[in-house]
Amino acid sequence: MIMVQSTFFLVDETKDDALALMRVMVQQSRRESGCVSYEYFAGITETNQVVLLQEWTDAESLQDHYQSAHMEEFLAKLGLYLESEVITRTYASPDEPIAKRADARDKAERKLRAANKAPQTIH
Repeated sequence: MIMVQSTFFLVDETKDDALALMRVMVQQSRRESGCVSYEYFAGITETNQVVLLQEWTDAESLQDHYQSAHMEEFLAKLGLYLESEVITRTYASPDEPIAKRADARDKAERKLRAANKAPQTIH
């Protein structure tokens, strides 16, 4: 079992758009094979903070999720709504092979770092 926790800090002016994007991500991700749970939670004291908790049966299912078309679309749009870098932590049950845990965590962190980069303008 793999659990991923990601914390997002959203730009206040575009928060509603970000939440709409996240709702679509929940619907699509929950349909994936190996998805046990997938939900975003809004902060009470930090109203622009949103935490994603996702649980997967194994590292392969999580890797498939990271390579899905809806994840690519989500990451392509996400940077427009972020105030700061996403913080992600990955937890694996003791029965999950260590190499698979590390690979899933590293891939998740690389994708989120790429999504956090501001879009480049070509002049």
